[in-house]
Amino acid sequence: MIARTRRWLASTVAALFPPRCALCERELPSLEVVCESCLRQLPSLGNFLCQRCGESIEEGLDLCLACGTKRQAVDRILCLGPYRGAWGDLVRGFKFDHDMAIGRWLGGRLADAVRESGLMGRLDAVTYVPMTHRDRRRRGFNQAQVLARAITRATQLPLMSTLTKSRPTELQAGLPAQDRRINLQGAFRPVPCSYGRVLLVDDIYTTGSTVEECARTLKRGGVESVVAITVARA
Repeated sequence: MIARTRRWLASTVAALFPPRCALCERELPSLEVVCESCLRQLPSLGNFLCQRCGESIEEGLDLCLACGTKRQAVDRILCLGPYRGAWGDLVRGFKFDHDMAIGRWLGGRLADAVRESGLMGRLDAVTYVPMTHRDRRRRGFNQAQVLARAITRATQLPLMSTLTKSRPTELQAGLPAQDRRINLQGAFRPVPCSYGRVLLVDDIYTTGSTVEECARTLKRGGVESVVAITVARA
C-alpha cells in the first residue's frame, strides 16, 4: 500500500510539474534526473583500466606505473567516469547548485558500481570524506555524506562516520599534487569503529591526495581495508 501510494504521488507530481533532464533540459515523463538519451551517452573511463586505481592503461597491463611502484593506503579506487563533460556537469549541479535530486541519483549510480564490482561481500560499512563544521555550515551540506547515504539506502550497508576533519585546509582545486598532499597532512582524525572493511565516498578524484590521507588515517584507527569510490575522475 505504501509503495503504491508513493508511485501515485510521484506520477501526480510529475504530471503537475514535469521534471527536466539535468543535462539537456528535455522534459521527462517521470520523476527522473537524467533522460534515457543522456544516460546512454554518459562517458566511461575507457576499456583498459588499472585494477587498483582505475587509471587508463595500455592493453595487456594490470596496474598503472604508480600503483605498480608505490605502496598506498587505499586498496582500490572506483570512479564512474571522467570529470570533463557530463559527469562534471552533474557533480557541479549537485555540489554548487544544491540540487539534492542529482545527489541522490548519483548516489544510486555509485551503489550500482559497487554491486557490479563484486565488492559487496567484502565491505562492512560505508563512510565518507568529512568537512570541518565551518565549511559544512558555509555550504549547507556535505556532498560526500549525501552520496554515502544514497549508497547505504541502495545496498543496506551501514553508514558510519569514521573520520573527523580536525583543522581547516586550503581548497585542493588549483594546488599542485605535492602541495595537495602537504595541505591535508594531519587534517583528519579517526573515529573508533568496529568495522574492518569500509567504502570511502567522495565526489571527485583528482590526484588521490584526499582519499589517500583519509585511508591512511582510517588504517591508523584500526580499519583493515579501504575501497574509495567517487563520481568523477579529473
